[in-house]
Amino acid sequence: MKSSRLILPGVIGLSLLPLLLAACQSRPVEIAALVVPTMAFQAQAPALSPTPSPTPSPSQTPLPSHTPSVTPTPSPSPIPVGGGVNPLLLDFTPRPTLPPNALLPTAALEWRPPPLPVPVSIHPEDHYWFARPIPSDRRNYDLEYYPYGNDILIPEYAPYRVHHGLDYPNDPGTPVLAAGSGEVIWAGPLPSPRDGFNYYGNTVIIRHDWQWRGEDVYTLYAHTLELFVKVGDRVATGQLLAGVGDSGLVTGPHLHFEVRVGDNNYNATRNPSLWLAPYEGWGTLAGRFVDRLGEPIGNAELVVTPLDRGSSARVYRQRTYMERSLVPDEAWNENFVIGDIPAGTYRVELFMTTAEDGLRRRFTNTVRVLPGRTNYLLVQADFIYVPTPTPTPSPTPAVITATTGISGTTTLTETIDLTPTP
Repeated sequence: MKSSRLILPGVIGLSLLPLLLAACQSRPVEIAALVVPTMAFQAQAPALSPTPSPTPSPSQTPLPSHTPSVTPTPSPSPIPVGGGVNPLLLDFTPRPTLPPNALLPTAALEWRPPPLPVPVSIHPEDHYWFARPIPSDRRNYDLEYYPYGNDILIPEYAPYRVHHGLDYPNDPGTPVLAAGSGEVIWAGPLPSPRDGFNYYGNTVIIRHDWQWRGEDVYTLYAHTLELFVKVGDRVATGQLLAGVGDSGLVTGPHLHFEVRVGDNNYNATRNPSLWLAPYEGWGTLAGRFVDRLGEPIGNAELVVTPLDRGSSARVYRQRTYMERSLVPDEAWNENFVIGDIPAGTYRVELFMTTAEDGLRRRFTNTVRVLPGRTNYLLVQADFIYVPTPTPTPSPTPAVITATTGISGTTTLTETIDLTPTP
């Protein structure tokens, strides 16, 4: 989305907003005899090709000519005089009425190690050039049950909208910081050109000082309480932009954060987990789940279980990107990302039910996540995936009538374990 053209069908920020889980159905297709799939842990990123290939070859693409330099993090400064925007004085559309049991408990703050200083490019394809937009003494990691490319992952709530960013629930007034240096090109309410609704609320958009593969890079900061910058301001990495708020279409205070490449556009987002510097000793797991033709498989269940951190360690659950319209990273060409994951050994499982026979297929392997970098995994299935378009959700949450757990198998006739033989 360029400054002269805003395409924002609406974003719901969701530390506390109830949403409903989307389902993806496939049309019956002819499936050949089952073939044990292979899963490869690749040390380098796959090269992009116009023709999908089930076995991408590694490549090393030169970094863009405008590689960002390390910008010292400024010391905390008092709130500037003037320039603030009080959302109570703005004419926002009323928020939707929610059922009594709709609110979710506020997530407890977990200890995390400090983020690595930016820029970080241990792997030649990495571009961890952004600092965290929330200070380290607050919740500067995203909402785990509403990751990028996914609908809400809580079975008790019905589907709403596939996420194009990351959400950081925090108390009102928590500092919102610039993830990188650049120029402020938007500061204020951001109504959608589609229907005029101010989904984002008070919003700051920065066009950064450097490019990625010849294209401009933008970050967006939405739902803020007040703004301390204006259009045309130059900002440094870590500079105060706003305070966390609940302006726009939300039911609780949080920051909605996006990364956009090429166009300042809702449809030009990329997964921020591939841009935000990891924590010290932590890494990122990215991968691509494809069918036997090399086409990406959407809405597959993803379960990542630590094998060397004890039984109480967190198990990570997501789905592969639920919409083909989401643009993968130019270097990694991924359709799933688990960000902020401690270095170690993990079992990765992908589950997919094919419409032709109603069988639930399981693909699994063990991978080693190295710290401070992206760790890539390619998974190829034995069937042809035919996606079914997902109906466009209503802006108003519906009444919950029935749900199905994201890992439940009660409606399936059989489970086939296609674990590769060592």
